[in-house]
Amino acid sequence: MAGSSFRFARYGYSAIFDPSDVVSANVEVYGQTRRKRAYQAVRLILFYLFNLFLYAVPLTYAGFGATGEVGDPPAFVEGVATSLGTDPLSSWQFLLALVQNCTFLFAASALTFLTFHVAVWLTRNSSGVLQSIHTVVYSTGIYLAAIFSFTWYLSTSPAIVVADQWLIWVQAEFIYAVIDATGTNLELPGGRPGPVDLTGITGSGIVALAGLFVAGLYYLYSLYLGARHNHHSSRFAGLLAVGFVVASPVLFVLGSIVTALFLDGTIVGLAIPILL
Repeated sequence: MAGSSFRFARYGYSAIFDPSDVVSANVEVYGQTRRKRAYQAVRLILFYLFNLFLYAVPLTYAGFGATGEVGDPPAFVEGVATSLGTDPLSSWQFLLALVQNCTFLFAASALTFLTFHVAVWLTRNSSGVLQSIHTVVYSTGIYLAAIFSFTWYLSTSPAIVVADQWLIWVQAEFIYAVIDATGTNLELPGGRPGPVDLTGITGSGIVALAGLFVAGLYYLYSLYLGARHNHHSSRFAGLLAVGFVVASPVLFVLGSIVTALFLDGTIVGLAIPILL
């Protein structure tokens, strides 16, 4: 028990003061036998899925991903819920919201992986897919999760409404910039928000926004370190990999625009939690 606590404390310390130790540990095994690489790949996937589930469950309990009218639950859900003494409809709604949250987090991680690995491959620095998976699993498992945590805190705390509104406005302006650049005539749910007056922002709102900004820097820096240490990239190639990841939100919005053009002309279901 003491050993586990020590490892957890060391892991937390490294995440803040030595990110390279987090994203580049134990990658030497990916250059060994095929059996060891397969074993490590399974470990990485299980570690990622465990963190994904561990992160999505409390978010779902907090009400994120609620789907409103969901219809009658399937018979197997009703049977399990009844045996556990819970309401079948509430259990079914929770399960759908959990799947929605897991899907969103997985999509964000997958997009990060694709843009990151394409960048290191284009620069001919790739040491293998597993090195990229390792980098993204640990960077998203810590720093991207921290970004989501600050974002969801901003969207739920009544004490930081101004900061929340400002963050919504920034995201909306970014999305509308992409929409305008494509020449399409699409709208976000609720339309284009107006500028936000920051005179009423609270100290806790400033701290939350600062935490979000710092988490974002850590996230990008961890990806840079992953390119440098795990793929032995040059500084330029590492920065290029980060640049590809930074561009990924643009690709996501473009994909949403294409999807919306086949629907009703409104961008719906955008996986930006603060806008949902």
